[in-house]
Amino acid sequence: MRITLEISSEKEIKLPIHYNHILQGFLYKNLSNKDYREFLHQKGYSLGNKSFKLFTFSRLLGEFRIVPQKKEIIFTPPVKIIVAAGVEQFITDLAETLIKSELNFLGNQPVEVKSIGVHKNFTPSNLLQIKMLSPIVAYSTLTESEKKWTEYYSPWQPRFAELVKANLEAKYQVLYGEIPSQEELKIIPHGSQEQKFKSVIKYKGTVIVGYLGLYWLKGNPDLIKIAYDTGLGSKNAQGFGCWEVVG
Repeated sequence: MRITLEISSEKEIKLPIHYNHILQGFLYKNLSNKDYREFLHQKGYSLGNKSFKLFTFSRLLGEFRIVPQKKEIIFTPPVKIIVAAGVEQFITDLAETLIKSELNFLGNQPVEVKSIGVHKNFTPSNLLQIKMLSPIVAYSTLTESEKKWTEYYSPWQPRFAELVKANLEAKYQVLYGEIPSQEELKIIPHGSQEQKFKSVIKYKGTVIVGYLGLYWLKGNPDLIKIAYDTGLGSKNAQGFGCWEVVG
């Protein structure tokens, strides 16, 4: 399920360049069910030793300029944000809370949610061209000589697609309680612009590497539907992996 929030303000919206945590906080704050909010924030939906929040969101969409010396990004209102979730309760709670609230804050700036648009039901096919609305992330945590580090992969590496598919299969099991069909799923970059698509984001002090750009999704429609609702790749609830169909 998806909605688009249109956000306005009397002044320009000034945010740090790396603002994912601010959007995430905005969404959590506007979940009125305290128990559900704390469950998502503290735990999430579990499968073995993995945990999933089962929602994702886009970057802020609208006109902006970057002020490098202040490490700021300044948006000209209105702006939009697309929010998707695999559990209807998340979208319903969020939308109902925002409808009732007259004033909200992005960071320390007052903003108003002018409209909430509900997207049509998504019917997946086995071949889609997509555009990332927030970077897609795939990584492994590696250990050597008792030292751990994070290895991020690019869409041009075979391991990338393997991790994305495994992530979707796990989320499918969480949502439906069964293993999905073993039909293939491929994510194919459109072109060879690896450095152009690369996006380095700081989230609460942690550096995360993801990729924007255009891709082909080919294969299992059930997993493509999961990807549409919950995001492609990892770290979806931190603002990664949201996409739209372009062809």
